[in-house]
Amino acid sequence: MATSGSSDYSLTARQVVEYALRKINVTANGNTPSSEVADDALIELNVMLKEWMKYDSIWRKTQTSLTPTANTASISMSSANPYRVIDVRYRNTSSIDLPMKELSYEEYYDIPEKTSTGTPTSWMFDPQRASSTLYFWQLLSSVTTETLRVTYQRRYEDVDDLANDLDVPQEHLAVVGYNLASRLADRYGKSGPHVDRIVARAEKMLDEILDADRPEVIRFVPESRYG
Repeated sequence: MATSGSSDYSLTARQVVEYALRKINVTANGNTPSSEVADDALIELNVMLKEWMKYDSIWRKTQTSLTPTANTASISMSSANPYRVIDVRYRNTSSIDLPMKELSYEEYYDIPEKTSTGTPTSWMFDPQRASSTLYFWQLLSSVTTETLRVTYQRRYEDVDDLANDLDVPQEHLAVVGYNLASRLADRYGKSGPHVDRIVARAEKMLDEILDADRPEVIRFVPESRYG
């Protein structure tokens, strides 16, 4: 028999929920969970994925280009849905990228004159619940083709409906399923050797996928200071 020729396999949230519930024998094979059980599991799934945003992930690294405004020290990043900004480069009118230094809140707010103009050399990311803002220093007195090139980790997309596909790579599907099963076992009071094996496997799979999802090359950038 010929192979399928495709590699786009995915699972909907409903399929992952049913997968997890069958692992801990809440739902028997061939049966469909009630809407109440499925909705509870969907909440747990969303909460788990949001918690996982704290982990570094190569596949969630995203690039974007932001256009600054003259004499303005900030740019909204809310539409990009960032969780963490990793790196920022200033691209000048010659399309040359100049690395910028990340500042802490204290370092940024300790800059005596935040409105001074020149070549942007530093940045600070301010993630708030309702908005995300990138601050930078120095300001540009005029803007033609200059941009800020930003590398960031985007947030997982919400799973709003059981019919939604999950915002994870194929190789993470089993990890999600087992870890959801582990959480739901506590929700339904499941215990015993079988559940212990599920929990242990879930932890091991998560550790393995996190280890595999780290960059193989570490780059050291010499420290620079603002004047």
